[in-house]
Amino acid sequence: MESKLGLSKMQIFFLVVNAQVGIGMLTLPNKLQETSKHDGWISIILTGLCIQCILFIYWLLLRRFPNSNYHEITRSILGKHLGKLCNLATFIYLIMTTAYLLLVSVKLIREILLDRTPSWVLGLLIFTMCMYLCTSSIHVFARIILVHSVLFLFLFILSFFPYTLNMDFRNIFPIGSSGLKNIIFGFKESYISFLGFEIILFLYPLAADKNKAFLKNISYINLFVSGLTVYLTILATLVFNSNLLAQLKYPIIYMFRPLQFEALDRMDLIFFSMWAIPLVLSVSVFLFFSNVFLKYDGKHRSFPVTGILIFALFLLAKKSNVMLDYYLNFVTLYSYFIIGIIPLTLLLISAVLRIKEKGETI
Repeated sequence: MESKLGLSKMQIFFLVVNAQVGIGMLTLPNKLQETSKHDGWISIILTGLCIQCILFIYWLLLRRFPNSNYHEITRSILGKHLGKLCNLATFIYLIMTTAYLLLVSVKLIREILLDRTPSWVLGLLIFTMCMYLCTSSIHVFARIILVHSVLFLFLFILSFFPYTLNMDFRNIFPIGSSGLKNIIFGFKESYISFLGFEIILFLYPLAADKNKAFLKNISYINLFVSGLTVYLTILATLVFNSNLLAQLKYPIIYMFRPLQFEALDRMDLIFFSMWAIPLVLSVSVFLFFSNVFLKYDGKHRSFPVTGILIFALFLLAKKSNVMLDYYLNFVTLYSYFIIGIIPLTLLLISAVLRIKEKGETI
C-alpha cells in the first residue's frame, strides 16, 4: 500500500533541498570573488530567477504526462531509440555528478577534520552508507531525508553566532560597483552551487499534489535555497572583506573559527559536523536516482553496476586535482544540455505535435 501513496509536499521539499545544499554553498563566496566580488549576492539572485524559469519549463512538460516517469516521457516524445539515447545521456550525467559530489565531500572532510585518513577509506565509508540508504523505497528514503532535515534549524541558529564578531557593513557597498558584466559572469559559479534541482524531473509522478500545487512547492524550494545562499554569502561578506574572501577557500566555515565560549570551542568544527550530514545526503539523493533512473518506479532496484561505476570514477580522480577540475567542467557543461536543452526541446516538440499522456487535457 505504501508504494501507492504519493510523496507529500514536505518530503519533496527537503528531498530537493538536500540535493542542492552541499559543498557548493560553502565555497561560493570565495568563487564569486573572481567575478562579481562583493556583489556576488546579486549574481545569486539572478541565478535563482533563471532557475525559476527552468522549473516552470519542467512543470509545463511534466503536467502533460502526470503519471509517466521522465524516462517514459522521453520515449513518448522522441521515440524508442532516441528516447533511450536521451535516457543514457541523463544516466551518465547522474553518475558523473554523484562521483563528483563524493570526491568533493571526501576532499572537504579531509581538509577540515580527518587530514590523515586515506581518501579511499573515507570514500568507501561514505559511499557504503549512501548505498545502504538507497536500498530503501522512495517513500522510506524521503522520510529519512525529512527527519534529518531538522538540522537546518540548528544550522540557521548557529548562523547567528558570527554576529558577535566585528562586522563591517561597508563590505557590501557600493552595490553594483563590480559592473553588470562581472555580475552576469558570476552566474556560472552560482549555478554550480544550485545543482540538484533537476531531480524534480523524476518526482512529479510520485507527488501527492500535482498541477499548480506542485509548481508552488518547487517555487518555494527555489526561494528557500536562493534565500539561504544569499543570506550566507552576505554574512560571509560582512565578516570578511573581498581580499580575505579571495584567500579563504571555505569562508562559511572559517567565519565560525574565531568564536569561543566557555562551554563551546571550535565552533567551526561543530558547524561543519552538522553540515556534513546534508553533504552526505546530497550524494545519497543523486545515487538513489542514478540507481533507479532507467527503470524508475519508486522501488528499490539492484544496482551493483551503478555502484561500481561511481566508485571507480571516484578512485580514478581521488588523488588528482586535474581530474577533479575535469569532472567539475564536465558536470557543469554537460548539465546545460541535460538540465536545460533537453527538457525545453521535449516541451517544444510535445507542444507542437500535441503529444501528451492519454486521457489528459492541457
